[in-house]
Amino acid sequence: MSSSLEEELTTLLDGGAIPLPDKYDVAPESPQPLKLRHNVCYIVMGILLNDQNEVLMMQEAKASCRGSWYLPAGRLERGESLVEGLCREVTEETGLLCQPLTLLVVEERGVSWVRFVFLAQETGGVLKSSASADKESLQAAWWDTVSPLPLRCRDILPLIKLALDYRRLPSHPSILPQLSPSPFLVLRLLFVYISSGGIQILQSCSEPAHLPTIVNSARLSSILAPLHYLLRDPPMTYGILGVQHQGGDNADGVCFNIMGVYRGPDPPMVTSSGHRWAAVEDEGLKVRLEQALKENVLLPLYS
Repeated sequence: MSSSLEEELTTLLDGGAIPLPDKYDVAPESPQPLKLRHNVCYIVMGILLNDQNEVLMMQEAKASCRGSWYLPAGRLERGESLVEGLCREVTEETGLLCQPLTLLVVEERGVSWVRFVFLAQETGGVLKSSASADKESLQAAWWDTVSPLPLRCRDILPLIKLALDYRRLPSHPSILPQLSPSPFLVLRLLFVYISSGGIQILQSCSEPAHLPTIVNSARLSSILAPLHYLLRDPPMTYGILGVQHQGGDNADGVCFNIMGVYRGPDPPMVTSSGHRWAAVEDEGLKVRLEQALKENVLLPLYS
């Protein structure tokens, strides 16, 4: 394994960001940069819990769902980072200030719709009352998750449970977006094959060697669909090791650093001639990879 690939592995395992390459391993012909409100929509959602394990809710003001309740959430605005968008939405809809603790899950329906769900904590502000109702919300309140409450949609119930479970026993370390610009929705793949013979990593054969990068097409129904360009079979387990996003001019894209794991007597078949499995020889990296797999450091990705 080359030193350049070892550097990328170390950076990702440290939770850092890697600048995107000038040339991608898989990309549509003449890919179009992503632009919020045009060909991509990012939703930021915050789950805030108080000391009584009540969850912060807001009452909808929109005519289509007026009076129902939901978690504070909304569309990211141009030029915002994901964290900036989260904090703005929470304040606009509930009156409270917040600080994100970690991403809990990322949900996707292809490039056109991605939702980033954060666990966050209150840091100040004043809870919005009905006297402060505006176009953003009618009011906010802490909900015990048991008392009857008319919800706009029940899709938030599994997310609230995920937050309560994470508070009790974190399922992954804190993962927050790293500021790094991207014009596209990109997957950087850290695919690991484990066997009795050791650990191997899927790498690009180009010089310098690097982890594979894939630019997604807006036509695909899932951002994971292009994986078949590199490997015949999907990984047995996978998740997000890190998220890179910045926002701004020509930077409405996001890079997901995806870690996938294969086990078995033989390495998975590589369907691309430009990629191969490379043995991890550095003992320190082996230990770190084994520890990452053992401790489950991956953020869930729901497709």
